[in-house]
Amino acid sequence: MKVIDKIQSLANEGKTAFSFEFFPPKTDEGVDNLFERMDRMVAYGPTFCDITWGAGGSTADLTLDIASRMQNVVCVESMMHLTCTNMPVEKIDHALETIKGNGIQNVLALRGDPPHGHDKFVKVEGGFGCALDLVNHVRSKYGDYFGITVAGYPGMITPSHSHLCVIDMC
Repeated sequence: MKVIDKIQSLANEGKTAFSFEFFPPKTDEGVDNLFERMDRMVAYGPTFCDITWGAGGSTADLTLDIASRMQNVVCVESMMHLTCTNMPVEKIDHALETIKGNGIQNVLALRGDPPHGHDKFVKVEGGFGCALDLVNHVRSKYGDYFGITVAGYPGMITPSHSHLCVIDMC
């Protein structure tokens, strides 16, 4: 189910939606700890759980595993982050096919931070320069299967291709 539909349903009932965000741990012990915490935290009844994505897919397999477990074992709706950082379209499509195959319908499309050791975002060859490009790709390839959310900047954004994307969205 799309998160927006769950949120709208709760709003119609005068109820509040809330979520938890999890990030992939760096160690096997951390993974075990995360799965234990996830199992305990879902008792609070989150509307969904959000799973972050490492820069350039550095935690891709673990992110996909966590999102799939949340969706199919813990039975809480998952929203998976997906970034443009170091992600050619083939990697993006692989991630989308994987989550679609696991029944996940929610994606948080982000440009992403510059990779570690870099101070500026650089579009990877065969990739996207901003979240809008990623959103357009997902929509053109998957229609309305995915509920797509994006993040905004409450203040001034840094100089980048993103200015053009923001202007195009207005």
